[in-house]
Amino acid sequence: MHGPEINAAGGIRDCGRFFLDFAGLYTREEVDISWRDDKRPSNKKVDAIIEQTWQEHTEGKYRSDTKELYDGNLCRLLQCSAADKLSIALGPVGFKEFLGTNLTNASLRYEHGMDILADALGVSAAVRTADGFLLMGMRSESVAFHSGRLHPIGGVVEPDTSLSQPADPFTAMILELEEETALQRDMISEIVCMGLVRDKRIVQPELIFDVSISIEATELRRISNDALGKKEHSHLELISDHPARITAFIRTNFEKLTAVAIATLLLHGLRHWGCGWFTTTRGYLKSMY
Repeated sequence: MHGPEINAAGGIRDCGRFFLDFAGLYTREEVDISWRDDKRPSNKKVDAIIEQTWQEHTEGKYRSDTKELYDGNLCRLLQCSAADKLSIALGPVGFKEFLGTNLTNASLRYEHGMDILADALGVSAAVRTADGFLLMGMRSESVAFHSGRLHPIGGVVEPDTSLSQPADPFTAMILELEEETALQRDMISEIVCMGLVRDKRIVQPELIFDVSISIEATELRRISNDALGKKEHSHLELISDHPARITAFIRTNFEKLTAVAIATLLLHGLRHWGCGWFTTTRGYLKSMY
């Protein structure tokens, strides 16, 4: 399963508010995941910046009153190549490093190189209901990042605590759907990876998925009231899954949408409506940047 492909062989593409590393279609069986114990390179100057940033956010200078920060273990993207299969190499990194580099000081890469960034791998999804709507979430004020913005359901990939196998971005995506919307695995009829993007501002690598579910929008809204992570969103936004309506939605909500949200909608459109729609819509949106 490959579909319309835009891959890294032609170079990373500048798509306005995000970089596109590659686009294609990959099922779980077409993805090879490996683990290496390679830590992020650093130095005293960068370490001091990370520590200062952590203190400022945990001591309340920037921290939301309702969101506690925890230096949990995440998965750093070490390497990703897209061909007949998608090959991903992951390694260890902490949330403190991610906060102190990508999320708040991504400009460190200009002085110290790209490897200085934590590059915690994220996952986001275009979720399509059985009656033809796409799902986005309006991030609530209780979250530390992207509050008040429209963003896909998603999160970051964490290591497999059993250490019996490498962390799996597909599993991470499914777990995020369960946590934020209460979707059960048997409600997911299809999940495929559509590509890798990076928000220009934070340069975090984000795998984008296309997810089809077997329930309609009304039922999704109902069950989401029982989601453990429902407080992450002030409300769920449903968008008619139609090429003209998706373009109009992006135009109308451009300032509210995160870069990853725009990328998710564009890659969904690339898959279902082809390169012509993708190129035309991306070109039109560039006039808004």
